[in-house]
Amino acid sequence: MGYLAGQPVLWPALPDWSQGVNETLSWLTDVMQSSGTAMQQTRALLNAPRRSYSMQTLDVGDARRIVDAIAFGIGTRGFLLPIYPDVQWLTAPLDAGIDAIACSTTGFDFVVGGKVALWLDEQHWELAEVNAMDASGLTLAAPTANAWPVGTRLYPLRAARLQDMPVATQSSAAVSSLAVNLLVDEPCDWPAAWPSAATYRGVPVLEWRGDESDGPTAQYTRQGSSVDVDTATVYYFDLPNLPWRVQTQNFVLHGRARHSAFRSLLYALAGRAGQLWVPSWQDDLRLTGEVAANATVLPVAPCYYSLFGAQQTNRRDIRIELYDGTIFYRRITGSAQLVNGETLQFDSALGRDVTPDQVRQINWLSMCQLAGDSVQLTHVTDAEGVATCSLQWQAVQNSV
Repeated sequence: MGYLAGQPVLWPALPDWSQGVNETLSWLTDVMQSSGTAMQQTRALLNAPRRSYSMQTLDVGDARRIVDAIAFGIGTRGFLLPIYPDVQWLTAPLDAGIDAIACSTTGFDFVVGGKVALWLDEQHWELAEVNAMDASGLTLAAPTANAWPVGTRLYPLRAARLQDMPVATQSSAAVSSLAVNLLVDEPCDWPAAWPSAATYRGVPVLEWRGDESDGPTAQYTRQGSSVDVDTATVYYFDLPNLPWRVQTQNFVLHGRARHSAFRSLLYALAGRAGQLWVPSWQDDLRLTGEVAANATVLPVAPCYYSLFGAQQTNRRDIRIELYDGTIFYRRITGSAQLVNGETLQFDSALGRDVTPDQVRQINWLSMCQLAGDSVQLTHVTDAEGVATCSLQWQAVQNSV
């Protein structure tokens, strides 16, 4: 048990969970965009994202000495990194000579042919290789060499290396804290999937309402440019002549099922390569009168849509949510300004009578992609608990 010459090095320093563990997924997307129409073509350049971790460790006594020795000696060489958010604890003793481990595997980063660690402390651990797995546990390629008690930690492992040399904060002669940035050195596949079956015009719709306690932001950007020769009036031009909404959405993920589904969403988006409809999550329109089941006119409070919206891209599609959970997606085909409000014509009837007191919210829908190729997840606890993530959506031109 523990470190021996010639064997793979296991990263020895547990994270200081009071600081959380940050995981970054980075894709690479080739984006080709027309300056005249803003239509774009995207091409994903990575089959799987680059995956990295940053965290603080808190090392005391023998643990500090072991971590210091490995930080001194490992340099740019590879090692095995425990995937800390995917920790499990043995609920029954595991005897020596056993080639199977009963554990959960759904939503965990186990992979056939990959390694796992049975970990008791910095000097007592064992590596094993996964030969097969199902929902009830792992089958190992070779029997365990040691017996392990209840409470032993089980970690999936990934090949990794240091992105830069770590910095130690030495609190005392026996205690130090290490700031480490770790790059996973192997492809990490995950099933890509949209978070719900909701689609509109053949494109997935994001139906996850974010956490609004931190005040999400929104901004309208343009592809405008200017020409300034200093001796004349500045000339401005905006060939698409359209605004592009950029909005943040914060997520608090509770439980492994939510963590897994959110990771599947990120893999489906693949950075800036994927697109979906994203609601504004704001009260964009207020219904002022009843809409009959066969009607295609929406009476709304004054919003100057006819003057400034007028069926432009990403300002012609709406999401109507009722308090009973019913959701309608519709396209606005025309509008008229009235003295005390406006009427919006939409493409098909709702199929039921809807009154203002039944409507929870009416949002604009924008076709969006991620604004960047990198996403950071902050693991507050292991994945049975809480993680947070902030996404920034960039509205794009669409022809659907």
